[in-house]
Amino acid sequence: MSSPLHNVKFTKSLYASLTALVIFCCAICSCSNVVIQTTEAKLSVVFDYDSYEELPNARLSVFVEASSDPNRLETITVTCKQREYIWESDELVRAQNNEVKYCGLTNIVMPPQEKIPSGEYTVTYIQADNEKKEMKATLNYDQSFYETKAADVGLLMQKYLGSKMLTIYGEENSILYYGPRSAQYSDARGIWNEYRDAQEFQESWVSSSGNVVCNLPVEKVVPGN
Repeated sequence: MSSPLHNVKFTKSLYASLTALVIFCCAICSCSNVVIQTTEAKLSVVFDYDSYEELPNARLSVFVEASSDPNRLETITVTCKQREYIWESDELVRAQNNEVKYCGLTNIVMPPQEKIPSGEYTVTYIQADNEKKEMKATLNYDQSFYETKAADVGLLMQKYLGSKMLTIYGEENSILYYGPRSAQYSDARGIWNEYRDAQEFQESWVSSSGNVVCNLPVEKVVPGN
């Protein structure tokens, strides 16, 4: 049984999720006749908040960590053993954090009223020479995030040693800053004092294990507020 796999759209929440998971996105040059060395698959549930009044939308992010060229990965299939769901896509997101490279899917969603299952997943990828490899990964997370509004995320994240992060956006969704939300960025005035080109900002919480990311509503940077 297949579940929806939305095409990747680079919204602000997706930017925040990618930076939280792998720091930044980049294009990686392809190289032929190279066997991809993969180490593990990383699974995260991403909760996106459109407002402080509504409950979040959830999606599953799956990345394969590779020590060599992930540009040769062509297709990734994710199988949920417990629910017999299968997601497959060749529209892959590639990213890099220092020496570690990633390739994966960021926008796997469940049918309406269903939650992303905890448990064992199988991640299968096909590379350019049609070689197929399979990896196992386990996802465990607190499903009470589904019923948690944005204002209460910080309190719940304390149980999981969560980190409060901040993304500051300039014109055309350019990222001016991504990092800890320190005291100097505690409000819109502080953000504007440091980044006069800032247009919007977004707070995110990331659990210590990285299995949950919560993107709070995007807010405007209004000079003088």
